[in-house]
Amino acid sequence: MTSTLTVNDFARHFGIPEHDMPAACRELILGRDFRYRVLTGTERDATILRVLKTLKADLEISGPGRQPRWEAGWGENLKEFIASNYDPSMLVPKFVRRKEVIRLDGEFVLPESETFETDYVCVLRAWIFSSFFRDVGALYEFGVGSGHNLVEAAKYLPAAKLVGLDWAQVSKQILEELRRHRGINVEGHVFDLNKPDASLQFEPGAGVLTIGTLEQIGRNFGPFVDFLLERKPKVCVHVETLYEVYDQDNLVDWLAAAYLEKRNYLRGFLARMRELEAERRVRILDLRRTFGSFYHDGYTYLVWEPL
Repeated sequence: MTSTLTVNDFARHFGIPEHDMPAACRELILGRDFRYRVLTGTERDATILRVLKTLKADLEISGPGRQPRWEAGWGENLKEFIASNYDPSMLVPKFVRRKEVIRLDGEFVLPESETFETDYVCVLRAWIFSSFFRDVGALYEFGVGSGHNLVEAAKYLPAAKLVGLDWAQVSKQILEELRRHRGINVEGHVFDLNKPDASLQFEPGAGVLTIGTLEQIGRNFGPFVDFLLERKPKVCVHVETLYEVYDQDNLVDWLAAAYLEKRNYLRGFLARMRELEAERRVRILDLRRTFGSFYHDGYTYLVWEPL
């Protein structure tokens, strides 16, 4: 049976009353195809079996050794961006698969639209930029990649300075092309989360954003957290896969947790933030699970501020 995500469903995911949904988000929701059907029976079994077979296979693990892969991947986006006469749609990451099974409300579901994941992310970004970053004078995205998130940020934060940071040199090149050919107020810097650059300082009242970034540093998030605590940005938003939110007694969640373990993805980060809150060094403002891609819920978001 086919269902569809409504404005009320998104409001539930974001933890707000439906009437508080920003107009920009509402317009996106009503203008996109969010139909899907929950997988049951043999289809669900086949999906679970596919995950289990993947968990038995040899998989690349996160860490500094993967930097050349990201350099090459963002390089593909740069070539297509230039060849398309600087069409921002060419900056969507290649790892976002079309017409793929995703995770939604604790189930495996199959979307009707090939762009369901990208469309949901558009709504999620609109919510984040409109709600958590509306008063920042500058936005720093760490793990900026192809720059596609800052393209969207420019629409919602036209007066803000946008700064993209990534360990891939090619990411800086993409941002330079965006500034030159699309007129976006953005600058780029090379930055390694494993070894934060102590010389980098924030503009007053800055916001910090990561989306699918921290997973690449596994358990080595300490230096980056310390870096942020020292600079005291106004607010930080991390859209990431958070190991601690998975229920180990739920099959769909257990599979996601096992995948994170296999890939050496982010673990311990949420627990550390809760420790810092208990020490009254930070205040956690929000924590929400929204949806996920095939293997894990990569779009859970955590919002916090230094004290």
